[in-house]
Amino acid sequence: MSQYSFTISDEVLRSACMFNNIDIENRQDEMILFAIRGALPAENGICLLDYTNHIKFENDHLLERVHINYYYPRCVIGQWLPAERKVAVFPGSTVPNLKVVERNRKRKHEFNCMVPGFYDYVKGQHPRSDSGYQPHRAIRLNSQITLRRANYTMRSGQPVIDYGPTASISVSNPGDNIHCARNNPSTTRVSAIRGTNYSPIFCMSDYYSSYGCQVIVGCPPQYIPRGQSNGDWNAWDKFISNAYDDFAQDQTNFKYLLLDSADVLDISETNTSHPALFKVLHGSSGPQVERLQRGLQRMRSANTGNPYYSGTIDGDFGRNTSLALIQFQKDTLNGRALGYANEDTFRSLGV
Repeated sequence: MSQYSFTISDEVLRSACMFNNIDIENRQDEMILFAIRGALPAENGICLLDYTNHIKFENDHLLERVHINYYYPRCVIGQWLPAERKVAVFPGSTVPNLKVVERNRKRKHEFNCMVPGFYDYVKGQHPRSDSGYQPHRAIRLNSQITLRRANYTMRSGQPVIDYGPTASISVSNPGDNIHCARNNPSTTRVSAIRGTNYSPIFCMSDYYSSYGCQVIVGCPPQYIPRGQSNGDWNAWDKFISNAYDDFAQDQTNFKYLLLDSADVLDISETNTSHPALFKVLHGSSGPQVERLQRGLQRMRSANTGNPYYSGTIDGDFGRNTSLALIQFQKDTLNGRALGYANEDTFRSLGV
């Protein structure tokens, strides 16, 4: 196992919720959806054509941190059953596809990247209209989210997407649903990730249909091209069957926990309350959010003289808290906004 490998399990997800001040106490009997940005199955030599071992509910799955490149799916989207302490993981993406950006240059600054958080989703069709391209049952965004808009540039003649701290950040509901990636099996050889033992063979095409939606590799069976079977490569078919037909048949609403692989790797390796790992972010709740709200309420903008936060101290990190935090960070971090609060943020607020 390399230094970039980690195990995802019920225990790790509970720790991630604790470190991010996310309350799941009343959701023990639900299916909770989660995603880890920049991670894929970690078994040595895997070619990722057969996802059978990963899409099963197990006590844990071995993952490996990988680099996001906006060409290939480089994330996992998972299903978590807290009552059974089981998880299943499905290869996919939580960032836009660069080929989609290239084909829609007039919209090149409208491609979203969801900031890690705890968001609300509901069963529904994607796209919403029956006249849309390949309508299929999916999981639809049902809340405001914190998101970034891309910095799209050319470097050395190559297109580059940059969602770093200088990219614009806002709060809205852009309709970033969870749907199929609309891709089919192929054998595409890509460079191995430097510093890891991850296989250089990736068996899905270098395209996935995302302007910012959360997508899972595969395709609804009714849209698979003639001559191709609905085989073990089709992670999407199993994901949506779990949510609609099997494990969450009677569940309408879902919580969706989006995390970064670097944070999950750190959390999986610590058994203590490491203060550097504690954050509050969109969807957090409890005393630490109240602490943040009080700090933002006490601190006044040098530009307007008004408090950054003027809402109720309710311990609920939603739209108003997110907007207040973003503005505070822009004003104090030279225009850079993290979209979440850590201990440095609390020190800056004096709380």
